[in-house]
Amino acid sequence: MKLLSSICLIALAAPLFAEGPKVSAIVERARATAGTEAALNNLVTLQMSGWIEPAESKMPSATILIISRKPCSQRLAVTIDDLVETTILEGNSGCIIRSNLSDEEKRSQIRTMTDGELKRVAFSTRQFFSFYGADFKRGERIEYQGIEQRRGVRCHKLWYSYPDGISTTRYFAINDDMLVSTITDKGVESVEVGEQIVAGIRFPKRVEYYQGQKMLHTMVVHDIKVNKPLKRGIFTIPTGQKN
Repeated sequence: MKLLSSICLIALAAPLFAEGPKVSAIVERARATAGTEAALNNLVTLQMSGWIEPAESKMPSATILIISRKPCSQRLAVTIDDLVETTILEGNSGCIIRSNLSDEEKRSQIRTMTDGELKRVAFSTRQFFSFYGADFKRGERIEYQGIEQRRGVRCHKLWYSYPDGISTTRYFAINDDMLVSTITDKGVESVEVGEQIVAGIRFPKRVEYYQGQKMLHTMVVHDIKVNKPLKRGIFTIPTGQKN
């Protein structure tokens, strides 16, 4: 029975890799640049804090705190002056809380995430733990789209897509297998800069975001904690806000 189950899993996974051997080899080498398979697979909780620097000086800066737990829990808090927006995801439920720390009468406004928001936040949460691997369980496939020049580097171009329409294009350098650029289906490009090693996993020091040729902002990653205990109830959805 175990052998039969294994054969079924192989049969299901095979078509998810277009150009199978070539794509799988590229992904395997790219994952190796982020850490050993043991380090990547053993990542269960991730906490990152830092700040967001807008490209335009007239825009305010913000602090950011991201707390994630495998497989699909996330708490994201963005603070601008006295305003805090907190996004909470726990499995199939999520909410957004907007708080004004200086306004006693309108301390918090809470709403349930829309289906579209829930889908996007769940996707972003899974990305923290996938390290370029395909999400087979949810039908994600990877398609090889050739070699292209990206940011002055010759790259393998891989297109990741889900049945629900969410997709991501990643460019991996041919010379050293490093991730050069990631572009979402909304046209937002992220470029990782610098590196810091935590628990044997390579993380960027900052991430630059672009729309076309225009820089939007930079996220500076100041502190990273891997597999540290989380505060109890950190992902709890307030009563009445579950999807």
